[in-house]
Amino acid sequence: MSDENNIMEAPETPDMPEGAEAQAGPSIDELRAQVEDYKDRYLRAMAEMDNMKKRQQRQHEEIIKFGKESVLKDFLLVFDALEKSIVSAQDMYPDDEPFITGLQMIERLMLDTLKRHGVEPIQTKDVAFDPNFHEAMMQVSRPDLAPGTVADEVEKGFLLNGRVLRPAKVTVAA
Repeated sequence: MSDENNIMEAPETPDMPEGAEAQAGPSIDELRAQVEDYKDRYLRAMAEMDNMKKRQQRQHEEIIKFGKESVLKDFLLVFDALEKSIVSAQDMYPDDEPFITGLQMIERLMLDTLKRHGVEPIQTKDVAFDPNFHEAMMQVSRPDLAPGTVADEVEKGFLLNGRVLRPAKVTVAA
């Protein structure tokens, strides 16, 4: 075989006037614009995907943080009953110190347990009434307190990880 036979020749094309090739397909500038458009769409899709992942992560964390809310609300009913039993025991059996002390120890244990799960009591002593944390049951005349100050706590309120689980029911100085 001779070298002449091994050389591939370019296929013959019909003679076209200059500029006709540009009309046959998109120009380089058009292709560059199209590439930029695809790149922009890709970057936006990636950013949207990243935002979606972050949103799902936040939702997952909130479910873990606040998913136990209904169970903890039920335990607050038990806490209320325990608190009322302490007050009743102090009224009915003031001399039975070991019994009252035992109830108070159970109350502290329950509060500590609730605290480990992110539940903390709402402050009501010496604070101004705040509708975000307190529920006003009534106004009372208390000359020793400034108007708008929490006078007494009717029912203890609680926060779950900084969010109100149950507002404190209070009386407010008029």
